[in-house]
Amino acid sequence: MQPSTKSIHDLEWPALTAQLSSRCQSVQAQLRARDLAPSETLDEARERMRRTAEALRASRDGDPIPTGPLPDVTDVLLRIDRVAEVTSLELHQLREAMRTAHTLRRWSQARRATHPALAAALHSDPALDRLLSTLDLAIDPDGTLADRASADLARCRRQVHDMRGRVVQRLEEFMAKYAAVLQDRFYTLRDGRYVLPVRSDSHIRVPGIVHGSSGSGATLFIEPRPVVLLGNQLKVLTAEMEREEARVLMELAERCRSEIAGLEEAHEACVVADLLGGIVSLANDLKAIAVEPESEPVLDLRRARHPLLALSTGGAVPNDLALRAGRVLVVSGPNAGGKTVALKTLGLAAMMVRAGLALPVQEGSRVGWFDPVFCDVGDDQSLARNLSTFSAHVSNLAVVLRGVRPGALVLLDELAGGTDPEEGSALAAAVLETLAARGAAVAVTTHYELLKILAVRDERFVNASVGFDLATMAPTFAVTMGVPGASSALAVARRFGVPDDVVERARGLLPEHAGSREDVLRRLQDEERATRLARAAAEDESRAITALRVELEAEKHALRVKERERLSREGSELVGLLRRAREELRDAQAKLRRKKVGEEDVREVERAVNEVAKLASIDGALGRGLEALKPAGAGRRKVREEELRPGMKVYVPRLGNTVEVLEAPSRGQLRVAAGALKLMVAVDEVQLDAGEESGAAEVVRGRAPSAAASEAPGELERVLRLESNTCDVRGLRADDALGMVDTFLDRVLGQGSTTGYVLHGHGTGALKLAVREHLKRSPWVRASRAADPEDGGDAFTAFWLKG
Repeated sequence: MQPSTKSIHDLEWPALTAQLSSRCQSVQAQLRARDLAPSETLDEARERMRRTAEALRASRDGDPIPTGPLPDVTDVLLRIDRVAEVTSLELHQLREAMRTAHTLRRWSQARRATHPALAAALHSDPALDRLLSTLDLAIDPDGTLADRASADLARCRRQVHDMRGRVVQRLEEFMAKYAAVLQDRFYTLRDGRYVLPVRSDSHIRVPGIVHGSSGSGATLFIEPRPVVLLGNQLKVLTAEMEREEARVLMELAERCRSEIAGLEEAHEACVVADLLGGIVSLANDLKAIAVEPESEPVLDLRRARHPLLALSTGGAVPNDLALRAGRVLVVSGPNAGGKTVALKTLGLAAMMVRAGLALPVQEGSRVGWFDPVFCDVGDDQSLARNLSTFSAHVSNLAVVLRGVRPGALVLLDELAGGTDPEEGSALAAAVLETLAARGAAVAVTTHYELLKILAVRDERFVNASVGFDLATMAPTFAVTMGVPGASSALAVARRFGVPDDVVERARGLLPEHAGSREDVLRRLQDEERATRLARAAAEDESRAITALRVELEAEKHALRVKERERLSREGSELVGLLRRAREELRDAQAKLRRKKVGEEDVREVERAVNEVAKLASIDGALGRGLEALKPAGAGRRKVREEELRPGMKVYVPRLGNTVEVLEAPSRGQLRVAAGALKLMVAVDEVQLDAGEESGAAEVVRGRAPSAAASEAPGELERVLRLESNTCDVRGLRADDALGMVDTFLDRVLGQGSTTGYVLHGHGTGALKLAVREHLKRSPWVRASRAADPEDGGDAFTAFWLKG
């Protein structure tokens, strides 16, 4: 239910939407901003606020919604839909709107994972890109129909251009011949015909057709006879050109008509983007935040500021305000102290959240769903309707009491004022008790002592006060929850110029207890203010300590990263040196063999080479040290859906944790377990740890990894691949290759070695698979796997024999 016209007026909602409108660029968005109304449903309000939150986040991250030209094409779309004529300039304007929509779509779709609400709101049909290309081809940047729009149009325009050139040439020849009788040396157009300005007293000397005269009659505009025939031909060619232009425009309009639904959607996306830009601009000016509306009717505002005051003065006093269904907030204190401002701040917060506007409040604030919103603020007296101030308020109260229901927000300024104080306070108390009993959230401003006392005896009522500084004789505009306010009528009277003797006489006429009560209330307010200031100072100090701690942690992290990079760089250089040394040792070993050095000397060289190999390998001591220096996540990659299987360990950056896959993925979603917690994650946010790589690769090839293949690399001896410890089975049939592998295993065992390599190549993969399955089943093989990259990689299989 929308708030009543009176409530909207009393809360100054139109003034706020005018501020929003002024921050929009296009006429359409400005009009929509002025007419902005609160949402009818909670779901709609939440969707609006999600858009606002995402737009704010994008803006504050330096990636705002892109803006572009947005001509008002509402009428153009309507005439296209009704098969009416359109001009090339109107189609140009439509093209500009389409181009803006295209930019918005590309921007939002690229961010749909992080800004889903914006992606939905700014969506437009990609099929419009073809129409945009068509319009780009047919219409020049200045909005005129291009020659390339059709071959006939280009031909007609060339003919018109050539004929016009012939006409102009003849005119210039004629001007040279009859210069003496011309009023001036120029030609012009009259009724679409080229004419010369001839003096009226000499026109008889110029053969031709008169097409008009000047206002004074001193000049006659004559089309020379030699030009008449050419002018006729020009008119014929021009008419043919205009018919072709009309045909092309009709064809383009028909093409647009076939995409009318998509064009209207694109136009709507542009208007929404402009409106969101205005909302973000207003939020930035207010230093406001997005607060998602809750289903519970509750208001818990922290350091809330009245938006219009914040915009106009920039110095609106922030206040903490709280209210919920079935409760009554009684705000008291001096006149001009900010009571009504507090009331309007509550009402505007409820309305702004429903409209998707950011609130000028602090993080942690809560705003629930209130429906309906009633507001009675100001003086509604009317001589025409024979209504006094009191009568007008009572009439408004009757409307509120008839329409109130659970979850309503009711804001009443000076309830039951303007009448006998005793009867007025009694009526006010009865109304507030009734509204609270019906489940409404009520805020009321008052000077009635009876209403202040209600908070003492009825737990549904809560006092709040606005302050008045006696030292400066000025209101503080600060709201203090839980403390009733003193009206300070005499202090206010003195501040506004009432003579001191009158004020003192009034003080003398007060009952004895009245002055003491006012003093007690003021002392309570002073104590509360001192407590609030102390708390604020403590919070400021806490924030400063937190900021310092964050800064120190950042510095410590930067130093760690710098040191890690240094060690990693030096380690990489050392590994490179060792690997080059290994290659040199391998060359030396080959030379020794060629020189027929003793077998024992060769084996000694082999042992030295292997020691270097183990040290420089990926999983050797240096390799592991370098891996430990890498930042977290460096060894991870995106995982394909077909690689995932139950039992795998995968990493989810959003959770900051490694989780276990529970089920095979379905429709892009994956069920995982993080400890005792079971949840669904998207496949595209899952990363595969380097330790899972081999297992995932085996799954892709259609089988689970073997126990031998999955043995930890660090547990296996590293031996350099040499010609003497490698069996080459490339080009053999599987049976022959496996027999050769068995013979090679016997030879390796006989030499007392424990490791070797089989070279099978890549090919179709069948031989590779056969060799690895055979080694896995062999009773003599402890482990096997693809060789390290420096030893040939996946074209080789390394194996380790049982000791």
